[in-house]
Amino acid sequence: MPNLRLHPLSHILICLVLSSLVFACGSLPRLFFILGLSILYSSVRMGYGWIKTFKSLWRSLPFVMSLAVLQLIFRGEGEVLWRMGFMRISSGGLYWAAVISLRLMAVVLCAKAISRNSFRDFQSAFAAIRLPEEFSFMLSYGVQLIPSFSAKLKGFMQSLRIRGIEPAKLPWKQRLSVYKLMAVSALAGIINGSTSAAIALELRGFRSKGKRSFLHKQSVGFADALLLAALILFIVFCLL
Repeated sequence: MPNLRLHPLSHILICLVLSSLVFACGSLPRLFFILGLSILYSSVRMGYGWIKTFKSLWRSLPFVMSLAVLQLIFRGEGEVLWRMGFMRISSGGLYWAAVISLRLMAVVLCAKAISRNSFRDFQSAFAAIRLPEEFSFMLSYGVQLIPSFSAKLKGFMQSLRIRGIEPAKLPWKQRLSVYKLMAVSALAGIINGSTSAAIALELRGFRSKGKRSFLHKQSVGFADALLLAALILFIVFCLL
């Protein structure tokens, strides 16, 4: 929502509220509503649009569905809807499979949205509530680790395909060996990048004593106040 000129703290609050309420609510209609808001916010925040947002969510579906299947199998509360031997699907298992799926999808979307914040955004957000600058660095660096790791893996996969090697068509033993090498190489690249980032921060006076000054200082505005009021009302609505 860049066009609304919201303070970075407001974006963090939106993600925090949405990803927290999905675990506080147990009503399926309200969970669907929160997921819809998460999709809307994520599509606007990331600038992907609806189609790319759903594609991004689709890539997370195998992980979500694996946990949903576990709920279906091992939750036996309620009426039995289907049975085959020792396996059965009950109404309670179906309910919890839907709840877990909706919760995880909302959390994934909020995580992707908050990863759009840069270090300067986190710095402005935590400075507004008087938190140490170390928090902004740890959070901003942490949310970028998975996208960085994924980007490196995609780069390795592209390099292999250019060389005529398709890992998915290799025998299982060779495939696991290739994936292991790529994962270790990506992790080593992230560690090297962390060292360079630490050196750059020290050169820029990170954690130095004295009062901080900001080149681009952002202040909380009227739109942020309206958003805060709307979030409070939304929390009350979901918890009642």
